This record gives sequence, structure tokens and C-alpha cells, in this order.
Amino acid sequence: MEVLIDNVTAKNNIERFLADNYAKAECTEESGTYKLTITKLSSEQIKEIEEPVYQVPLTKGKHVYVFKNERIADDELGNMLTQGFFETIKEINPLPEKIIFYHKGVNLVLEGSPVLENIKHLESLGIEILICGNCVEYYDVKEKIRVGTVSNAYDILTALSKAHHIVSP
Repeated sequence: MEVLIDNVTAKNNIERFLADNYAKAECTEESGTYKLTITKLSSEQIKEIEEPVYQVPLTKGKHVYVFKNERIADDELGNMLTQGFFETIKEINPLPEKIIFYHKGVNLVLEGSPVLENIKHLESLGIEILICGNCVEYYDVKEKIRVGTVSNAYDILTALSKAHHIVSP
């Protein structure tokens, strides 16, 4: 099957969806149009994916943190609380599985964010950072993103529905 897509964010979302559903896509790009040629993985390829060579003990819980604003509270206190929150997350056990940013919260993953380095560190610990793609487009900030994956409503709602606990400071 072949799919034509006119933007890289949609292409990336489809590729992640396919990977989660045992399919792969070969991609070519011409004049801003992406052509994905989709094939289903063979049972042997699926078996290779499902059988890890070794297992690393999980240190992440089924918690998801959601940030819809760039501060936890108003003004200077809000900035201090937000910085303290992101400095403390790495000490929580278990770590959250994902951190989702939407609405004005997307500003936290942009160049110049006071918590950007903390979020990069959290991502390096294996925490998945998801950013609302519609919000990124609405605020026209795609070029300023410095950490995380621009995502979509499907991925975000799936993450929220699978979470055992959702934290929204």
C-alpha cells in the first residue's frame, strides 16, 4: 500500500503508528510530498522484535504527567514552582512513563525554556516526551522545539487511557 502525505509531522505519526502495529514504511520525499510504501512485518520479523536479547529492569511507572501551561501557577512563584517540579521529577520512583505537553505547555520544550535542560535529561532517562502537534502548528513554534516528539491526538489519548495515574500540576 502507498500513502501520500504533505507534511513531516503526519509522516512521523504514521510511521510510529505502523511500528506499533507490526508494519514498516519505506519513505521517499519529492517536492514536499512524502510517499510511504507500507508493508506488514513477517511473523519472523515480529518474533525478533518481541524477543529481547536482554531485559533491563523497569524504572518507569505507568504514570503520565501532563502540562497544559508553561507555569504551575501565576507570575514569579509559578516560574519557581515549575523549575522545582522539573528538577524533582528525576528523583521520583518510579519515573513517569511519559510527559505530555499541550496548549501553552508546549513552550516548555522550546529553545530558551528555563526547564529545557531538565526535560532533555528526563528524556535521556527514557521518559517519552510527547508534544501536541496541533498546538505546535497553532503557535507556529516547530522550528524552536529542542526536545521531544511532535505527536497527535491519537498517541496522546492512547497514552492517557493506558496510564494508571495522570499528574497535571
